Amino acid sequence: MQLLDLKPEHTVIDLGCGTGTFAITEARSCRKVFAVDISQAMLDKCAEKARAAGLGNIETHCAGFLTYEHKGALVDTVVSVAALHHLPDFWKAVAFKRIYNMLKPGGKLFLFDIVFSFPVEFYHSELNSWVNGMRERAGQAMAEESIIHIRDEYSTFDWIIDGMMERTGFKIEQKFSDFPNSLSYICVRP
Repeated sequence: MQLLDLKPEHTVIDLGCGTGTFAITEARSCRKVFAVDISQAMLDKCAEKARAAGLGNIETHCAGFLTYEHKGALVDTVVSVAALHHLPDFWKAVAFKRIYNMLKPGGKLFLFDIVFSFPVEFYHSELNSWVNGMRERAGQAMAEESIIHIRDEYSTFDWIIDGMMERTGFKIEQKFSDFPNSLSYICVRP
């Protein structure tokens, strides 16, 4: 949140907000949050948590990266935490362009997701290491979730994500990792 420098007058779109954990935090710092998710059940939980927190500045929308149609003024920030990997690469690029078009000039995108940054020829050892590490740190259930992610989700390499962002107009300001095989990006719309 500090990296985004959210101010009380800012508006934020949280794409793939889930049950609203991040949206609730954002709403405490800014004017308005548009919480977007494809699951109505998740949005209902988000709205319930917002009410319990006494927050009236969260507006929920049942949609996704490719279907959300933002109405109104361009926003200051778009956030996506652990959701973009559900899209194949072609559609990720489309999503980045759509996000770019929702932001004010100078607006920022914060993306956190599973993004691989190892050399492709080491995929076997790197993925095994990831699964084993998850087993050691978080237990067998999380290791199995990682296997399912590798098999069924659409995580990709950082050099591909970087190219998509740049080709859709973003300037990457920061790129860092706080967790194995994940990256966080802060990008700006020039």
